[in-house]
Order: sequence, then structure tokens, then C-alpha cells
Amino acid sequence: MNTTYDLIVIGTGVAGGTVASIAQRRGLSTAIVDSRPYGGTCPQRGCDPKRVLTGVTEAFEDAKRLKGKGITGEFQLNWKDLKSFKDSFTEPVAKSVEDSFKEKGIQTYHGTASFIDPHTIEIGEEKITADKFVIATGARPSPLPIQGFNHLITSDEFFELEEIPDRVVFVGGGYISFEFAHLCARLGKEVVILHRGKHILESFDHEITNKLIEHTKDLGIDVHTSTEVKEIELLNSGRYSLRVKKFDHEHEITGDLIIHGAGRNANIEELNLDMAEVEATEHGVKVNHNFQSVSQPHIYAAGDAADSGLRPLTPVAGEEADRLMQHLVDKKEQPLITSAIPSLVFTYPILGSVGITQQEAKAKRIPYEVQSRTVHSFFTYKRMNDEGAYVKLLINPFTDELIGAHILSSHADHLVNLFTAAIEKKMTKSDLRNMLWGYPTAESDIPSFF
Repeated sequence: MNTTYDLIVIGTGVAGGTVASIAQRRGLSTAIVDSRPYGGTCPQRGCDPKRVLTGVTEAFEDAKRLKGKGITGEFQLNWKDLKSFKDSFTEPVAKSVEDSFKEKGIQTYHGTASFIDPHTIEIGEEKITADKFVIATGARPSPLPIQGFNHLITSDEFFELEEIPDRVVFVGGGYISFEFAHLCARLGKEVVILHRGKHILESFDHEITNKLIEHTKDLGIDVHTSTEVKEIELLNSGRYSLRVKKFDHEHEITGDLIIHGAGRNANIEELNLDMAEVEATEHGVKVNHNFQSVSQPHIYAAGDAADSGLRPLTPVAGEEADRLMQHLVDKKEQPLITSAIPSLVFTYPILGSVGITQQEAKAKRIPYEVQSRTVHSFFTYKRMNDEGAYVKLLINPFTDELIGAHILSSHADHLVNLFTAAIEKKMTKSDLRNMLWGYPTAESDIPSFF
């Protein structure tokens, strides 16, 4: 049997779900397919469960810092309880998302989609065709040139661990490594991070990530940069031995659990894109400003599966999906996305960043001045006995406009959104200093940042 649709969406995460819902609402006969439980990475294996876990650890850390200042008694983090709490958010997702699609009249399929020609995909033994396709299959951990690579576990597997062993090693210095490392350290584990490059979290401002390393080390986490993992070996004891090279010297590091935190690539390998004559890179389907394949205009891509040049973040995926549908349905040409895009790393303190970094400003010869300071002496942080707060702002010296904001603090997730609005609206330093803020709040500190 060969069923035909106006649109087939491959992937059920933020981008795929947004596309399918809009398409059905606009009268297109729509099918959606996924090889994994419906809902995608963010609500099941990414942003949301991570934030549940880190939110509890933040409360734990705050309470620990305030012990003897109104809080008494003994308390500790418990992984099994944390996991159960996390599961209460993630387990209902797949059924809820699929039921929602069915209620909207979207045809749902389960299995791995593979193109057999530009208008037909195969799911198991079933073939379905469409006038148009949207690829929104997300990302997967990048393959690494490490002997014994198979001994690494992914972030997906970390979320499902029944227990966390005593010594945990993270390979790579990205979001996953630092967020999970802070969690593991607060669970009382020995933690090591090994990063090949000179700078961790390389898209962030280097000064602020160096501050994060300081706080990470204060938790007892060993952070090694410029360190390449050459080989991982399973020992008879059940532990792992990692042979690493730092500069010209080789060392051995051991651990009970080795976690992949060295980046992700577009999850497009199984799509058989060659049969559809779709051009792609490791970053995804090559797309134009309308998120159309540059080689097959009836095939679109969004989110982490699209090589759009934008950061692989959940809000970006949703924006891409919305713009894609404006073109697919209404043929409306889309402008380039030039909005300020905030990004957060949920360590504790939290790292928030928006706008241009100092190294970008230097490389692109963009004029800037830096206003940076440690702010842990401010009332906002002093009342919580919080010593981990730093703010760095970049200002255009000719217009006085804010062009970058980089924050390491317990309130960075809120402040970065406010600074995103300020950059979008081209607010100046004077604008921000002269506003009246509710007091005492983290926002009311802003005039004193300058």
C-alpha cells in the first residue's frame, strides 16, 4: 500500500511538532514519523529533565550555603529520588504528544524513515509519498576518533541510570559535561572533565567561561583543557582506563563511568538522503533562508537537522519551523534570522550569554568597550551567602548601545532574557541605568553594573 500526503514531517520534537500542527491547521493532509517515542529530545532527554534535576540541586546548594543562618539539620541529594521526580515529567510526554497529533487529524507513524526517491520514504515495509517533506530529526552525539569509543555513554543513557558510581569522567567540555558534572559533584561523586580544546564552551565569552572553571574547580571537579583522549579501556576491575595526551605528555585517568559531552551532529544518517538527492553536511541538511534544501526545494529542514548557521537551541528550532511554514504554505520569502539569541548553561552558578563575545568583537573588528565586575558583594547575592556572581557587558562606544551580555550568577537565567530584550531594542547604557526597577531584585542591580 502506498499512501500519499501533502506533507510528511520526519521528527516529532519542537520543530517537527510545530510544523505538523501548523500544516494540519492550514488544511494540508499531514503525516508525522519518528523512530523514537514522540516528543523529541527537549522534553524527554534534554532541556526539561535537565532543568528538573538542576533545579533541585540549586535548592540544595542554596540551603547548604544558608546552614546556620536560619536553616538547620542535615540534608543530602538522593539520585533515586531525583530520577523519580524527573521521570514524573518525562514519562507522560510521548503519549501526550502523540495523542495531541491524532486529535488534530495528523497521521502518526513509528519507525525509521528512509528515502527511496525524492518523494517517497520507507518505514519498515510501508512506503508513503508526499508533495513536500520537512526533516526535523534533531541531533545525536558526535562520533569521536577514540579507540574504545563504545565505552562512552550518552546523555540519554545518563538520565536513565539507576545509580551513579563514585568516579565519573566527562569527555568534552560542552553544555552536557558541565551541567551534569555540577550535578554529580553535588551528589558527592568524584568528577573529571577532559576537553580537547583550549577553551571550554567555545561559543561563549572566554573570560566568563574561565570564571566558570574557577567555580567548577571549587566544587572539587578536575577540569583539564588541551587534553585529548586517545584510548578507553575496560579493566578487569570493571573500571575504565583513559589514555590521554596533554601537550606532549601522556597520562592515565581512571573512572567508573565515562560520559560523552563532546558535541552533537545532525541526526540524518539513517534518512538515506542520497536517494532523495539532498545535499547535507555533518551539521545537517544544507538549507537556504527559507529553510528549503538547496538541492531539493520541496524538502525543508529545521532545528538541529538543518545546516542553517544558527545555534542548535530549542527556541531557534521553533522559530525556524514557524518561518519555514510561512514559506511552505504561503510562499512568503523569509528574512534572515538576526535576532539576539540567548544561551544558558545550567551549572550553578548559571552561565547566561547573549549578543557578541569579546573574542568575536576582536575578530570582526567591531568597536566595543567592556564593563565587567564581580557582584557577589551586592545585596542580591550577599543575602544568600552566594560568592559566585560576575557580570560582563559589552557596549558600542559610539552609540552607547548594549551589544553583549555575559553573566555568571544564580540569577543569570532571568537577567540574560532581560538583556536580550535590551539588545533587540537597541537600548543604551543610559536607558538601562535610568530605568526604575523593583527593589530589592537582581534586576535592580543593573544600574550598578556600569
